[in-house]
Amino acid sequence: MPGFHRSWWIAGVVLLWAASAAAVGPDGTAVFASRCLICHSGSGHASKLEALSKLSSDRVYEILTSGMMKTQAAGLNDAERRSVSEYIGHHGKTPAALPPLCSFSPHSGGAEWNGWSPDLQNTRFQSAAAAGLKPEDVPKLELKWALVMSDVASAANQVSVVGGRLYLASWDGTIYALDPQTGCRFWTFNAESGVRAAITIADGMAFFGDFQANVYAVDATTGKLRWKTKVYDHPNARITGSPRPYQGLLYVPVASLEEGAASDPQYECCRSRGNVVALNTADGKEIWRTFTVDEPIHQLGANKKGVPRFGPAGASVWSAVTVDARHNRLFVATGNSFTDAPTKATDSIIAMDLKTGAKIWQKSLRPNDAWNASCMGDKVNCPEDPGPDYDFGSNPVLADVEGREVLLAGQKSGVLYALDPKDGEKIWELRLGKGNSLGGIEWGFATDGKTGYVPVADWDVAKPMNADGSLNAVDLRTGSLLWHVPNPTDTCKERPVPCSSANAGPLALIPGIVMSGSLDGYLRAHDTATGKVVWQFDTYREFTGVNGIPGHGGAVNAAGPTVVNGMVYQTSGYGAYGLGMPGNVFLAFAPAKASAASEAAGKSY
Repeated sequence: MPGFHRSWWIAGVVLLWAASAAAVGPDGTAVFASRCLICHSGSGHASKLEALSKLSSDRVYEILTSGMMKTQAAGLNDAERRSVSEYIGHHGKTPAALPPLCSFSPHSGGAEWNGWSPDLQNTRFQSAAAAGLKPEDVPKLELKWALVMSDVASAANQVSVVGGRLYLASWDGTIYALDPQTGCRFWTFNAESGVRAAITIADGMAFFGDFQANVYAVDATTGKLRWKTKVYDHPNARITGSPRPYQGLLYVPVASLEEGAASDPQYECCRSRGNVVALNTADGKEIWRTFTVDEPIHQLGANKKGVPRFGPAGASVWSAVTVDARHNRLFVATGNSFTDAPTKATDSIIAMDLKTGAKIWQKSLRPNDAWNASCMGDKVNCPEDPGPDYDFGSNPVLADVEGREVLLAGQKSGVLYALDPKDGEKIWELRLGKGNSLGGIEWGFATDGKTGYVPVADWDVAKPMNADGSLNAVDLRTGSLLWHVPNPTDTCKERPVPCSSANAGPLALIPGIVMSGSLDGYLRAHDTATGKVVWQFDTYREFTGVNGIPGHGGAVNAAGPTVVNGMVYQTSGYGAYGLGMPGNVFLAFAPAKASAASEAAGKSY
């Protein structure tokens, strides 16, 4: 045992002795020192205490009991898990506070941005009429109001605006229904676990999924629970992609953090499989389920410690599904395999029947991409021939390109693919970045049917400030690059690691303007013809929310801008797993003249 680790181990033993002597129950400081600090000391890949302390106590407890650290915390009893959660979570916290209640009824009219994208095809394109912004309005955007959320690590959630209400989920499980103009509150709802998936509204209900693979239907008007369904019983299952309602069915993508559990050499890796579940929107009953991995799970022998290994597993569905209403199809993107067992589901695009879930075709664009978190550490559970972890974190996009339907898919390899949606055959591919396990095309892109606008991350966790972030415009007819605009590389000089110029977050597109957020905390608006930046806002700063408490912005990642009814909405802060600058704010922008007009109207809480 290296001397550095030994010193912390000794400190942990001393702290444990002190806690026992006090005889007042488990001491969180001692539990952390003896059971956690050896990995979270800063000498390895695990986050340091300074980063962990950005999480709320409830969030830490959830991670230890049902999240990615469940296996590592298996030797702790419930009192010890709670004590260490309180120890980690109490540092630097701002008490949770809700916005004031609205004193008026919501305006039911107006345009919508419903769920991950305003359309079923997931283009993330908003028409001029629905956006309510012209290109000349964008340089006049200014902050109108902010909301400070209670989890100070991550505020990376896509916002929906439907029927005069703004719906926002949070990583601490709070669901907000707010007035889009002022930020006052109509209602809140507390989910059992954190929520990252965008909320989608249909049939008078708000649908969303959480980090424990629960799907909720909440009355969109009152916030009362209509039904709740757990869609996958694997302990590491979670929902990160936005559920999509369509014609009485709710299509739910299911992912898993089992690849994180594999870092424990005693863990029997792996048994979870990505899947899509169709629920009845009225009552949450399961109608059909399709697993991404067809091959049966079986034992593969043992790992390097003699612990049984299983597979095939993985091929999670991290992103929202895409609906082809014309041909009654559903398109799904999958992630990497967790084990050595061969499977055609790796890094693939799958077409399914909307009504039955039957697979119509499946195209793997990176076969045999087997990887799990053990590959970053002791490699006990790492596949013998590990892949690069080039999964699809972004959803497929169905585009009408001059009368021809094209299915677009962006991969962490840095490659954008155009496929024929009839059979999955490749039309063209274009490399836009170098790619790596956290780079390339990460969370999503946008298109108007002529041009694809694609952000590229290309950042290295070990050297985040060396990232090559960019925004790219692609001719969808030919797959040729129209323009390439690198992100500035000097914005992180006075900011903490892991500040980065990487462009990982999804985009929002309106006629003439494409909006993009960056891990350096900037939200930028680019001219679609040239890529020139016409407006930018630095979110890495302090804010005071409409709920009366201070907060701070961070990396803009995982969730993109929402543009609707003359407003732009963006969350700021992504400190999950130490992969970005923490933050906990939600920001609402409007052109200066629109802001003044709203104030003149005299609307108040």
